[in-house]
Amino acid sequence: MAFYIIAIAAAVATLGITFNYIAHLGSIIKTAEGRGDEGMTVQTLLTRFFFSTMIIELVPLAVIVLVYALMERPDTGLPVIPLVIIIGAAIFGVMQVLIRMKQDVPAEAKGQVRSFSLISMQLITSMPLIALIFLFI
Repeated sequence: MAFYIIAIAAAVATLGITFNYIAHLGSIIKTAEGRGDEGMTVQTLLTRFFFSTMIIELVPLAVIVLVYALMERPDTGLPVIPLVIIIGAAIFGVMQVLIRMKQDVPAEAKGQVRSFSLISMQLITSMPLIALIFLFI
């Protein structure tokens, strides 16, 4: 049962960061083009993205650590269904970033969108890696 809780926590964090990326990407493109909110800069939007990502990752990471600490003994065998959940969420997140990174972006925003997308991809894959480590410790 502990494996399923770890897998669900990792999937929630991964999907949350993915949807956070999707939400902030449009704002970054608009701001880089000069169509964004008054007084907003790309740096401000990135700060908001990182802060909200921290909040999104906080609870699932705490759940994973608590489940591992309170687990009496590890289950035996290969946890296939939790692995499928974790890997599926990671693949979904990476595919969303790759699809949105390839979209048409104005030349002045291309570098910022690429950097933002690559950083987001690393954040999206971090929680599944942590969950995989906790599954096999």
